[in-house]
Amino acid sequence: MNKHLNLGAIALAASFYLISTGPSYAYLDPGTGSMILTAILGAIAATTYTLKGYLSRFKMLFRRDQKDSARHDGDNKG
Repeated sequence: MNKHLNLGAIALAASFYLISTGPSYAYLDPGTGSMILTAILGAIAATTYTLKGYLSRFKMLFRRDQKDSARHDGDNKG
């Protein structure tokens, strides 16, 4: 219960902060937008590549080697 209260308080404080801010009159040129987009796409690509590597290692734990399966099949036939 206390954990939910803390999350609610944080959400309420963040809402009040976002509502109470005034205009910043900042200018974002196209180069800045392109840089932000490139950073986001790079993070997505890096995450995808990392997860793909972990998934292939996880699959290798359950995969039998082709040589081992052929050897075991030959032992069982005779």
